[in-house]
Amino acid sequence: MNTRIKIIATLFLAGILLGGYFFYFIFLKTNISGIEIDFTCQVKKTTRASEICYECNLPLENYSTWGIATTIKRLRDIRPGRYQFKKGMSNNDIIREFRSGGQATVKLRIDDVSSLDELARKLGESLMHDSSHFMSSFENDTILSKLNIEKNKVASIIRPDTYEFYWIMDGASFLKKMKEQSDKLWNSSRTDECSQLGLNTHEVITLASIVKAETSNLGEAPRIAGLYLNRLRIGMPLQSDPTALFGRRKSSGRVYLNDIQSETPYNTYKFTGLPPGPINFPESTYVDAVLRPEQHRYLYMCAEPGGTGKHRFAVNLGEHEQNRADYIRWLNNQAKN
Repeated sequence: MNTRIKIIATLFLAGILLGGYFFYFIFLKTNISGIEIDFTCQVKKTTRASEICYECNLPLENYSTWGIATTIKRLRDIRPGRYQFKKGMSNNDIIREFRSGGQATVKLRIDDVSSLDELARKLGESLMHDSSHFMSSFENDTILSKLNIEKNKVASIIRPDTYEFYWIMDGASFLKKMKEQSDKLWNSSRTDECSQLGLNTHEVITLASIVKAETSNLGEAPRIAGLYLNRLRIGMPLQSDPTALFGRRKSSGRVYLNDIQSETPYNTYKFTGLPPGPINFPESTYVDAVLRPEQHRYLYMCAEPGGTGKHRFAVNLGEHEQNRADYIRWLNNQAKN
């Protein structure tokens, strides 16, 4: 009897050990070890678990154990998403990542684009949906109406920053995020300051974008904002080079005669008042420069000699022409040297 019990106990123990080894070998043993950096798998359409390794080039050590693990765990389909894998992950870890729904995020800067089409192109290059999807979302009446965004003011709600977006994010979700950021910007204090200027929020954003295009020196921004507000008050054309370039779909460069003679509504040499919308996506610092401008009588500005990036300001045309002559003289001397 004792012998029989010993045999049963031995077999039982062996079964436990064998089962434990099987569980370890199939589920817990490392199955990704041939990579030194994190591996990202982007799944754009629902894919069978049996095909995902080849679809994403997953660097598995043992494809057989992967097949057994997905069968036992009943992982059949992988949903669209962005999945991340690290060295040392087991089949269990991999299955858990695929079941997470692909919520890995993408860190994306949108402070280095100036128009909606540039923004759509950047989003399309980094996220699951292409640029045409985002551009159509920016023009979709149903989406815009639901979010209470006017179609001609979409660019005004774009807040430049570095964001973490879900890779699967669509155009509607992006606009919702931007609307939330814009609503945060326009708190009661800024809204009151906006009303005191006699401008609406869209107009303030538009002017802030011009100030941003004119200078990267934040110390000068309130003075330049004050200059343009002075021009607006007396009905004088803004005559901003960046607006003329934007209307001609030129991001930068020298302004030529055909630029300032063009019929684009963004040409502030030809048309008085503000252009139809912003020419870039201004940060809150430029918005505040417009809301809290420097009080002065300046109507003219010209780049300062020396390549400082700053400007000289003038009250009348005579002073401006002298500043302009000084700058041209400096440019000519630079060319000689």
